[in-house]
Amino acid sequence: MKIRTKKVKIKYIILIISALLIALTAFTLAYFTSSDKITNRFTGVYPPEFKPIADISVTEHFDPPPEKSDDPFQKSVQIANNGNIDCYIRVRLEFSSSAVRDISWLSNDDDKDNEEAYINASDYPDSDLPQGWEYRREDDCYYYTEAVPPEGVTATLIKWVKTIFPDDDSVEADEYDIFVYSEAVPADNEDGERMTYEEAWR
Repeated sequence: MKIRTKKVKIKYIILIISALLIALTAFTLAYFTSSDKITNRFTGVYPPEFKPIADISVTEHFDPPPEKSDDPFQKSVQIANNGNIDCYIRVRLEFSSSAVRDISWLSNDDDKDNEEAYINASDYPDSDLPQGWEYRREDDCYYYTEAVPPEGVTATLIKWVKTIFPDDDSVEADEYDIFVYSEAVPADNEDGERMTYEEAWR
């Protein structure tokens, strides 16, 4: 009987130890399988989508006389590229009166007093234009032949204007305007290849 009691006690002890080991193993597995999660949400587009923009503006220094005068005044005309792509640019100059145009003279010389540099406004398109500019009579536009990069500007098309009114008052114009119209097109085609200015304006 004593031997059996020992065997029964040993069995109980083994069962208790086994139960403890199982519980310990379950706790250990639970410890090693613990997890956590965090979510980071980003807004916006990445990378940002590039949108080609052809945007230009007329930048000029305009200092007309306060009253009717034969003295030359400054009208320095340039076109600035405010977009994000290279552009070709063209310009049209128009007087509000053809009679005033015929008695007006234009110069692109640095010296406003250089009389030899002034050319009648009607003949200016056919004159020796500043470098980079060409005139095409079929659409009455001055074309800038070089591509203008973003934040770049064209060469100055004209710098000075003077209007010599006849003594007989045959031209009546106390006020007149010189309009500057400008347009731009991308310098590269859809495949990213550089075009000439003639190709770009077709």
